[in-house]
Amino acid sequence: SPPLAQLGVGVEWKKDALLFHGGFGNTGNTGNTTSNTSNTGNTGNTSNADEYTPRLKLNPNVLRVPIVPGCAPELAYGDLHGRGVRGIVLEAFGVGNMPMSVDDVSGWIPWLRGQSNKGMVIYLTSQCESGDMHPELYATGSAALGLGAIAGPIMTPECAVVKLMLCLAHPELPLTAPLAGEL
Repeated sequence: SPPLAQLGVGVEWKKDALLFHGGFGNTGNTGNTTSNTSNTGNTGNTSNADEYTPRLKLNPNVLRVPIVPGCAPELAYGDLHGRGVRGIVLEAFGVGNMPMSVDDVSGWIPWLRGQSNKGMVIYLTSQCESGDMHPELYATGSAALGLGAIAGPIMTPECAVVKLMLCLAHPELPLTAPLAGEL
């Protein structure tokens, strides 16, 4: 892969190596390189609508949570929101299934309900490498969607974590739409 930028006192973006997307503010390619920062403190915010502006602000308060059979999330994870986590990438089985709760106090759905009620953003993805998400096919998947979980195209867990970090820092960006070819 070609380098995307050269770092020095400023950042020289290699425009021809960047992937441009027509939506969400990145609309075109205006040249091979552009300095977006300088020793005068310019942060790269320009009025040119065609100028590529990387989004470097992330909210790092995101955690991967794989669903493991027999795991009690209230014991394994506790109150993540109370500890500062603001988003979780919940790695479900297959197209969006998880173990059914035996009561309304313990298990995945009651735990998710408690976290969601506190404001936790939940992105539902799969432990599978490819395929589509269809959590609505299962009672637990439907329940997670009913709690506000977002299920979208399958991304690698690492990609989903970074995308959620970006979307928490930039709420106007949709979690389930491609921003840089990641979906």
